[in-house]
Amino acid sequence: MSNSAQSTRSLNQEELEQWVVTTCRDLGLDLGNTDADFFEAGGNSLTAIRLIAQADEEFGEDVLSPEDLFARSGVREIAASILQNSKE
Repeated sequence: MSNSAQSTRSLNQEELEQWVVTTCRDLGLDLGNTDADFFEAGGNSLTAIRLIAQADEEFGEDVLSPEDLFARSGVREIAASILQNSKE
């Protein structure tokens, strides 16, 4: 993990969910809340790559893989993937 990356160990599931919602909104997606789905909110392959890049920058490399995002695209699921992958 890079020195500038924030440790997800200090963040809980709820804080990561909020990060996902805020970051997706910054990417132009209309996520109403943590029950939203990335792709149903208008996410596509380009915004997926951007979200993955933001997660890498914020929390370290490989915390959100394309496979995880495409398989589990709900906000809660994305946050859980980041949390789980940061512990590996």
